[in-house]
Amino acid sequence: MRLIRLTEQYITEIIEGRLGLRGPQLESCSLTLGSFDGLHRGHRKLLAVTGEARRRLNLAESAIFTFRQHPRQLLDAGTTPFLLTTWREKLSLLEDLGCRVIVAADFCPALAGLDYRTFVDKFLVGYLGMRHLVVGHDAHLGAGRQGTATTLAALGAELGFGFEALEPVREGNLVVSSSVIRQAVSAGKMEQATALLGRPFTLWGEVCPGDRRGREIGYPTANVQPLDRLKLLPEPGVYAVRVQVPGDVVDEKCAGVLAEVSESLPEVDSQGELVGTGAGRWCVFGGMLNYGHVPTFHGDGLLEPRIEANIFGFEGDLRGRNIKVDWISRLRRERRFDSATQLVEQLTIDGREAKKVLGLPI
Repeated sequence: MRLIRLTEQYITEIIEGRLGLRGPQLESCSLTLGSFDGLHRGHRKLLAVTGEARRRLNLAESAIFTFRQHPRQLLDAGTTPFLLTTWREKLSLLEDLGCRVIVAADFCPALAGLDYRTFVDKFLVGYLGMRHLVVGHDAHLGAGRQGTATTLAALGAELGFGFEALEPVREGNLVVSSSVIRQAVSAGKMEQATALLGRPFTLWGEVCPGDRRGREIGYPTANVQPLDRLKLLPEPGVYAVRVQVPGDVVDEKCAGVLAEVSESLPEVDSQGELVGTGAGRWCVFGGMLNYGHVPTFHGDGLLEPRIEANIFGFEGDLRGRNIKVDWISRLRRERRFDSATQLVEQLTIDGREAKKVLGLPI
């Protein structure tokens, strides 16, 4: 996977024509573009068709033009969590999908104010060597959203690049889109989110110290802090989950391991810059998770909701490590219990239900 970074300064230089021959250029490429939040089934169709165009037209590369920060982060500075995939998650998924070239641009005022003709001419054709463009049915590029399927097809004929606008991917009566998936996740409809995404909704997080009450009642939990504050989280409640943990913290005799996988997890710094990629060994466990305010032990409940995952059959220390949570199904809403004994009785029921959902022995 090759990453081409377009910083705000670099973008300004390209617009003003001061870049010259500096920087990465592609001999020729097919290209698709967008925010790609979620990398759902519709996005994957765009990537597949872009790759097919590269082979059919004998082009040097296929490329994806996307943004390191979602445009909404610039257009709405006070935005609440909404991301289906963080930048780190997006890089990991794109690498696993076999993407050849990723153009990662800063969505900045200079880029946001550019009309679609100048953007396509200067960035896609002139700078990246694009010879074929693939977009979704609802494409709207450039200032004023004037770069539609109709105007882009006409521009292709003028500038000499091929053009395809794909029909939407559907799940039942729903058009697969990031906004529809956000609605499903926000409502805790994880089965619907899975069908639209083509995989379970996922959270990468760091395991942070907790109050250890779960261990005291026989249900130890990993307290998970999302790696990005803008990561969307489901409706509070109790969920059946799958949890992926680093293989080096798992004892080889551990009976709870459902599978071992190698997954690309690009490392990024605090600014989101790529510092390395590579596959790691991970172990997958079943589990149940509570996302909420923990009212049984905290009176009126914590001010900020907490993610606590009980990982079936796992023993080890995950503090400070990253884990991946696949949200499979919402079992019930969070509720307050009058005693720890009542909570344990409910957790026993929840555990059985989670194992049933996950297809595990009860």
